[in-house]
Amino acid sequence: MTQKNQNRCWPGYEPVEGKEPNAQGSCRPKEESKLTDSEKDFRAKRKRQLDQWQADHPNTRRSAAQHLRAPGTKTKKSAAKSSKSTAATKKKSAKSNQKHK
Repeated sequence: MTQKNQNRCWPGYEPVEGKEPNAQGSCRPKEESKLTDSEKDFRAKRKRQLDQWQADHPNTRRSAAQHLRAPGTKTKKSAAKSSKSTAATKKKSAKSNQKHK
C-alpha cells in the first residue's frame, strides 16, 4: 500500500482494502495492539473531547459532534473573534473622531 493511502485515515485508523479512498467505511479502527503511543494519546484526547461535548450538549446524539476538529488543532473561531473586535474598535474610534470635529 502506498504512503498516501496509509495517511488518508485519522490516527489510530487503518485503510480497508477494497474500499474507495475517502468513501464511507474506507477506514476502520486499528486493534489496540497495533496502536503507536501517539495514536493512543490521540484516542484518549478525542474521547475526552467528545465526553466534554456530550456534557455540554445533554440529550443530543453523540454523532452530532462530527463537526469537531481533531484535538489540539486551532479553530478559525478565535481568529474571527479577534478580527471582529478589531473592527469594532476601529468603528468606535472613527465615531469618536467624528464627534470631536
